[in-house]
Amino acid sequence: MFYLPIFLIVASLMTAFSIYLIYLVKRGINGIGFLLVLYLSGSMVVMFASLSVFFSSPNQTTEALALASNSAYMIFGLIPILFTINRKPNTRRWYTVLLFALTMAISEALMGETFYSILTKQLGNPLLGVQNYWYFGVMISEMIFTLLYSLRSMERTLRNYLIVALPIMGIAPVIFPNDSTFITVTTWLNASLMIVATILIYETLYRDRLKKTQETMTSLEIMLLFTFMMAGLFTYYLSGTWYVFDLSMLAGMTWFIYRAIQGPSHLKGNYTRDAIWTFSFILVTFIMEWFMGGVLDFVTGNFATGVSGFLSSLSLGFVNPTLDLGLGALFDFLSIFGSVTGSIWFLIMMGTEMGMLAVFRIGQVRLRENKVRLALMVSAYAIYTIYLPSFSPLASKIPYIPYMWSMGLGTLGPVAIKYLLPGIVGTYVVSAILSFLFGSRQICSVTCTAPTMYQGTFYDSLKNFNRTSKLGRKTLSSKLRPWYKVIALSVWVSLLAFAVISYLDQIGVLNLTVFGNDPTVFLYSFYFNFLWYIVFISIPFMGSYACVTQGWCSWGTFNQFFGGLGLFRLRVKDPGLCVKCETKACAEACPVGNTDLPGNFIRKGEFKSMRCIGVGDCAEACPHDNITFYDIRSWLKEKLK
Repeated sequence: MFYLPIFLIVASLMTAFSIYLIYLVKRGINGIGFLLVLYLSGSMVVMFASLSVFFSSPNQTTEALALASNSAYMIFGLIPILFTINRKPNTRRWYTVLLFALTMAISEALMGETFYSILTKQLGNPLLGVQNYWYFGVMISEMIFTLLYSLRSMERTLRNYLIVALPIMGIAPVIFPNDSTFITVTTWLNASLMIVATILIYETLYRDRLKKTQETMTSLEIMLLFTFMMAGLFTYYLSGTWYVFDLSMLAGMTWFIYRAIQGPSHLKGNYTRDAIWTFSFILVTFIMEWFMGGVLDFVTGNFATGVSGFLSSLSLGFVNPTLDLGLGALFDFLSIFGSVTGSIWFLIMMGTEMGMLAVFRIGQVRLRENKVRLALMVSAYAIYTIYLPSFSPLASKIPYIPYMWSMGLGTLGPVAIKYLLPGIVGTYVVSAILSFLFGSRQICSVTCTAPTMYQGTFYDSLKNFNRTSKLGRKTLSSKLRPWYKVIALSVWVSLLAFAVISYLDQIGVLNLTVFGNDPTVFLYSFYFNFLWYIVFISIPFMGSYACVTQGWCSWGTFNQFFGGLGLFRLRVKDPGLCVKCETKACAEACPVGNTDLPGNFIRKGEFKSMRCIGVGDCAEACPHDNITFYDIRSWLKEKLK
């Protein structure tokens, strides 16, 4: 308590001095003036570094070292200024402003380290300086000042990004790094705020999609920062150390001060035209979401903390990486990857982000049919994917209920006799009937998790890569390519073969496993917890809805087959309007690339294909309001008339 007033005075002076330096830089100081500011900010780094060493072990040696280091800096740090005293150099470059922001962050961390040395009489890891409320008090004060001072002159997108980033960096678990309750609460707050920020970034990019250039690099920067922070939290629960998270805090403050002073990045682009940038952005976002899902699993107890606890919590288990000529390492990677992507909290987090984008899209579509379908789609994700299998009273009985067995043979468990009827067979029968009556849209546009992820505002706009990507162009039109048939057949052969092996294992004829796992359980994790996300992340190179256009999803191809045999089709009120139509907007809007829509409408007055999953974007885009949906409802109306 004796040191508290002293610490408060030092932190207040530090805050005031740092804010003044930021004020000078933000005003546009240049030349020797800017070099002096850099000199002063560097002096704080040297001063607190030497003081932390001295107070950890006060003696003549550390005192001399502190005096020598500060004296050396005072002398040699002035040399660049003396050399330019008679000139008017342009010293204000992007890298010098970044250096200034970095010294601000480091000096505050070393201030915290100095306080730690005074209290404990020992020198800890310098990053310990981040792990206290003194550091965050000074940091947040500087960030708030910089934001408020820059608010009027700041570009809107950057302003919004900084506003959402401020509380995320300010509400950090390392403020009280030894308080487990505080860590848990702030982890939930960080994750929740980060989800909101991610939605904002998606919507900002989508809103500006028609512009030639956007703040794409600034968007990627803030997403990289969020990824760094979530990786830090994941590492803490895995190893018990805060080092990675501490570094993310230093990087976050540096980025915040730098961008508030310097403005948005000069590297700009448009995500609908730049496949490499869009792939990078989706990949970084997914990595952040993966770490977030893992962190929430740690917090809720789905994963035990520590490396050994985490490995023991993996859904498929962990084996020796060198097993079977290195196949063990591949299996372990799939087990770690799929344990997070298959967890309930990852699905909740992804559903919240993608579901909100889908909700935003409901307000943009004009046709009631599409509004209803999108609402059903979001509701199905919440009920069918989240509530029923994980939180409902029926959760333990899901494998026995038709239409609730997840995405194919033996995926919720082994192909056991107790699941065959009505669980597995019943699911296929019910789904085939529904697809025959309503089209495969009942799965591929409503109840599957894929449509919620593909059809929100941002991700729906990526369907332009169906036409611009090399592989996407090869999937255009409703014609099934030979390689589509090869992929779909290979998936089904593997599914049926593993199902037979699983069944024979269950009745005692065989005893074949995949590193101790039932074959169908492993195959489900590979296809739906790993491969599907690889396909999803690769939209800029493979086109949208590759699970439909390339045959990767067994459940999808099954329902598309019966949908193609059934009643569902698209019809036009007047084929003559299609002849006159100059835009052919229906073909442009189709998310699965059925570019032969107009030709079929003109020749037949309708379009029917197993590749049509009834999203309805074609009807939405039609400038003549000419396209209608035909299914069992339409058939019944005809018969009743």
